Amino acid sequence: MKRAYRKLMNEHHPDKLVAKGLPPEMMEMAKQKAQEIQKAWELIKEQRGF
Repeated sequence: MKRAYRKLMNEHHPDKLVAKGLPPEMMEMAKQKAQEIQKAWELIKEQRGF
């Protein structure tokens, strides 16, 4: 689970995408996606007692 979380965050983390020179619209989408991934991870950790 942790490996999948880290992979997704690596792909969608806004700081990583800044270096690629993406337009602001894409950066906002990446920020929202990263927040969704983070919320899901927090829920999983809570449910599984991590």
